[in-house]
Amino acid sequence: MFILVGALYVAAMHANAGDSDGATVVLEGHAMASGNPLLKGWSLSLDSFWAVDALFYAAIEAAIGVHSLLLYLVPAIIAALVVALGAVLARDRRKGPAAWAAALTVVALLGMPTHSLSTVFLRGPLHVGTVLWCLIAFAGLRSGRLGWGWIVAVVFLTAGLLGDGLTFPLGVAPVIGGGAVAMLRTRTWRAGAPEVAAAVAAVVLDAGIRQVADLAGSFTINTHHPIASAAQAAANLPRIATWSAGLLGVGDNGLGNGGVPAALQIVHVAGLAVVVLAVALAAAALFRGAIRGRAPEPQDSWRLDDLLILAVISDLVVFVVLTYGSSPGYLRYLTGALVFGSVLAGRAVGGAVDRSLRPSWVSAASGVTVMAVSALLAAGFGFTLAAPLPNRPFSHLGRYLETRHLTEGVGDYWSASIVTVATDGAVTVRPVVATPKGRVERYQRQSSATWYEGSFQFLVYNTAEPWGGVDLISASATFGRVSSVHDVGTYRVLTWRHRIRVSTVGYDNDG
Repeated sequence: MFILVGALYVAAMHANAGDSDGATVVLEGHAMASGNPLLKGWSLSLDSFWAVDALFYAAIEAAIGVHSLLLYLVPAIIAALVVALGAVLARDRRKGPAAWAAALTVVALLGMPTHSLSTVFLRGPLHVGTVLWCLIAFAGLRSGRLGWGWIVAVVFLTAGLLGDGLTFPLGVAPVIGGGAVAMLRTRTWRAGAPEVAAAVAAVVLDAGIRQVADLAGSFTINTHHPIASAAQAAANLPRIATWSAGLLGVGDNGLGNGGVPAALQIVHVAGLAVVVLAVALAAAALFRGAIRGRAPEPQDSWRLDDLLILAVISDLVVFVVLTYGSSPGYLRYLTGALVFGSVLAGRAVGGAVDRSLRPSWVSAASGVTVMAVSALLAAGFGFTLAAPLPNRPFSHLGRYLETRHLTEGVGDYWSASIVTVATDGAVTVRPVVATPKGRVERYQRQSSATWYEGSFQFLVYNTAEPWGGVDLISASATFGRVSSVHDVGTYRVLTWRHRIRVSTVGYDNDG
């Protein structure tokens, strides 16, 4: 496990520069570890990650405080846990070569991610922690009975709902659907009652805990989230195939292949084929079982398969509905489907090897094939590990500010929290946005009110990537005539002869 975390950490460092989205959850974790577990005074997006990713950051920051390495270490830990649990679920009750083939398939697909997959699988917080919580819930419900597994499922579904709205389509909806399919498969409502009850219990607990947290003084949530138009949704449908293939190293989804030679790229076709076949077989088995009303043995095998395939389908719907542009950043909405599909692939490979144990040469050939493909995928993963580190201009900006003793400032969202984390908290830059009237105020979506109670020395914005109307004009209109302007790469640092103050009322802007 330590080796896997280490490899994924290096891959995360080489695949992702880091940004303020990732830095914000680092600061959430720091606040929680510093005595503010409810994040009182914070205003966050619909996907706050409060009871998901933020828990990992809080646990580590309780010991080491804010540190830039957390931008890459925590996503690596979460991804490693997804791989490990996925491998366990793929093995099921199998032993020997079949078990190893099943687990190795998951490790090869997820534990040695392509360059494209690394940009979303190893970058926080992009719902991978939510996928982990859903996998834990599925594991707890695969027996179809009440008990400790059922309790664990309710706890993790509830935690997911508290921290990320995507838990509903990725976890709760598949569990309800899985319960309904179980009733159809067995022709008795009792077979699906535990799953449906778990989903309902999680939703009820989520609502109750939110009410209690609000009364106790928790963070506020901005519930606005743009969705795709009908035309955009139609355009998203073919992207399911091309972008998913790109995540598995087949084709180009706008992020390139990380320099992997063509000879090694070819082997990714095998990985893609196994995932697609496994998803197709699981979907066919679900519909066939629901229509015919016959539940094959072992019972928990089809239950888990049903939950996984329903989660794949639900995530594809999420991608179509929530992707409202052509930016590769929306690949994050396909990560869940790819993880669930990879677990199905491992289960399918394990089952195929299990059935081919006689004659023995077939089993041996199957095992050798899985190992050979895995070795080639590992070779491709090596290019991600050896790739040049991405440019991190915010680190240079942080050093510049620190050496000039400019340690308290404000800036546009993408230039703010990332500098705070990159400097390990030595320089704090708080996010601001310009109102329609051109006044610079607190950015209401990813910040804490306490950040703005004092005064600041400077304002910074990125001239190469204008955001939220934060610039020289809005800064001058708000704080008066600028005293000095410093260019640091594409960043512009403004200072005044006096310290500046920012309104804590705040303004929300999608940017």
